Amino acid sequence: MQILRVRPAMLVAIIISTAIYGISNITAAHAAGPLTGSFTVNPQFMLAGGNDSFTGTASGGTPPYTFGWTFGDGSPGATGNPATHIYKLAGSYAVSLTITDSASGTFSSPPQTVQVQGSPVSINGWLVNWSITTHHGVEISNVAYNGVPTIIDAMITGILVRYVPPPSGVPQCLFFDDLGQDDLNSSIAGFSLQFSSGPSNPWFQIRASYNPSTVGYNYTQFWRFYQNGEWEAELAIGHIGCGWNHIYEPHYRFVLAPGSRNRNLASQYTPSGIWQNLLWEGNYTDNSFRDSTSNATQWRLGDGHSYYYIKPTVLPWAPEMPRLGSHIIVLRNHPGELEPTTEYDTVDSLVNPTVFVNGELTYRQDLAFYFIPKLWDHWVGLNPAFNAPPSIVSLSFYPSGI
Repeated sequence: MQILRVRPAMLVAIIISTAIYGISNITAAHAAGPLTGSFTVNPQFMLAGGNDSFTGTASGGTPPYTFGWTFGDGSPGATGNPATHIYKLAGSYAVSLTITDSASGTFSSPPQTVQVQGSPVSINGWLVNWSITTHHGVEISNVAYNGVPTIIDAMITGILVRYVPPPSGVPQCLFFDDLGQDDLNSSIAGFSLQFSSGPSNPWFQIRASYNPSTVGYNYTQFWRFYQNGEWEAELAIGHIGCGWNHIYEPHYRFVLAPGSRNRNLASQYTPSGIWQNLLWEGNYTDNSFRDSTSNATQWRLGDGHSYYYIKPTVLPWAPEMPRLGSHIIVLRNHPGELEPTTEYDTVDSLVNPTVFVNGELTYRQDLAFYFIPKLWDHWVGLNPAFNAPPSIVSLSFYPSGI
């Protein structure tokens, strides 16, 4: 019989390696610790009808994990991570998360209370009534600042899209997009209330994203309200759609209440440096001159004592393309003078707001006006690597004497 001789040094190495192997196995088995987790909510401030996202994190236990959600509103709940949910009604809701690992261990996170706001929103002296409409995006109405009526009604009636050049064999290619309730973006924070806590002039805004389902356009709408009484409408336009260059033409409609509505008048800043009253219904083009003493504004609307000074801004992503003029259409405020609630129809069925210009006197009358900017945009295709900022259209309102 042959006797295996082990040198003392080798024996020591075997003993040490065996000990380390055992310790490492024990450590791997127990390092993960007990199953635990938590979750976050996005957006932080919710609006009824908005698509809200809940994201869980887990550690310990034995991965992989499954996530189960209870949203506190009587709905069936959901599984998956992240999870999304729409609260249809305003109120306070307790959200809870249950995490299960692959060894059937479970962990229930402490519930979090989420506050869902309805209409009106009351913040920083503003009282804003809002609604998600079928065809006109998020419409605001009966808005007041520190108890003073400010906005009677404001909306986007639609966005005209023109292809340049038109597709082969087609004499013209124009579509009129409505911003419908069914087009609200289902992504995170597609409809939400957002805040800026900047020290100079804090604001809050109602934000809504739209991806009309028939053609791949992309729009984000903002109504922004500042603590000092200023406010603005903004539209961000993404760079997708069909395979031609585009001209976008949003159609905004406003009815304001800066003082006595039945004594309102609209004015335009002229190249000679004065404010000229616009006495008749008409289509008035931005002449590019600005009143430097009133926030670089081009138009104003008021009753002779109280005004909103108005500044248009158009920031196309493609600045090398020709600049197209913005304009407003000043009208007597008559019920029913709205473009039709249509989507993706050709221009043959489109009613342009100029059809409402009937030669009526606007001086000292109850007025409405359309704001219609125009901008070029390049088509870039559905390239996931493309990450240019959107084109921006905004209209800013500065109160004076209100």
